[in-house]
Amino acid sequence: MGLFRRSKKKTKQDAPSEEVLPKSDQIAFERIETDADEHLNELAEDVMNGTPLIINFDPLSIDQANKVIAFLSGVCFAIDGVIVHVREKIFMFAAADVYEDGSMEVFLKDFVE
Repeated sequence: MGLFRRSKKKTKQDAPSEEVLPKSDQIAFERIETDADEHLNELAEDVMNGTPLIINFDPLSIDQANKVIAFLSGVCFAIDGVIVHVREKIFMFAAADVYEDGSMEVFLKDFVE
């Protein structure tokens, strides 16, 4: 019969083991050279999927950089993410869980002005 049988509780041994990389090893570095909407959508997808982005805005004009920062700031706001000013013209955009494992603080400690 077993229609209403209690399910077997899974233990850690039953669960498949996945190697989880520290967030600081998942960072995508980008030297952005265009403010094209298609490229911005790809960057937004990366942030929404949990990939921290560190973007260098040096090649862009001020207006282009402001457009990209405004767009990605909206994405971070929508997912309760974070924005960190790393250096002049370099910003990090990431989901809120980026600091959970502690590796991001160690990584950024040497770079944040």
